[in-house]
Amino acid sequence: MSAIRNLLVSFGIFWLSIWVAWVLQRPSYDGLINAVVRDETVLSALAMGVLSSIGRTLAAVLAGVLVTVVISSRKSEPWALIVAVLYVIDAPVRHHWGYPATAWDRSWQIVDLVFPAVACIVAAVLTARLQRKRSQTESRA
Repeated sequence: MSAIRNLLVSFGIFWLSIWVAWVLQRPSYDGLINAVVRDETVLSALAMGVLSSIGRTLAAVLAGVLVTVVISSRKSEPWALIVAVLYVIDAPVRHHWGYPATAWDRSWQIVDLVFPAVACIVAAVLTARLQRKRSQTESRA
């Protein structure tokens, strides 16, 4: 029964984080993107993908932390994987091109899609480690 509860909590946190991402994505980051991206190299594609997904990434980090804190289990990181997978599968990312996309375009699209999921997992793992460290120091005292 707790697995079903944790699954529903993960889905709910994802749904909530999509709304938070929409709010965080509203400010325009075009000035920052134009300042960083100048050429069509691999590093500029990575930067473009990270910067274009900044709102969703911040929401994904919050979702990873929230899943780790809310779910009452010794191993809460796998539940953050569900949120991360949902960020890749059901991300509100749509790209429409008037011409065929180049390899550079596809590179930044992939980073734009995957970076929030990676950030969610990293945030969940770091939060779980901090919680374990804090509980170990409290049990020693």
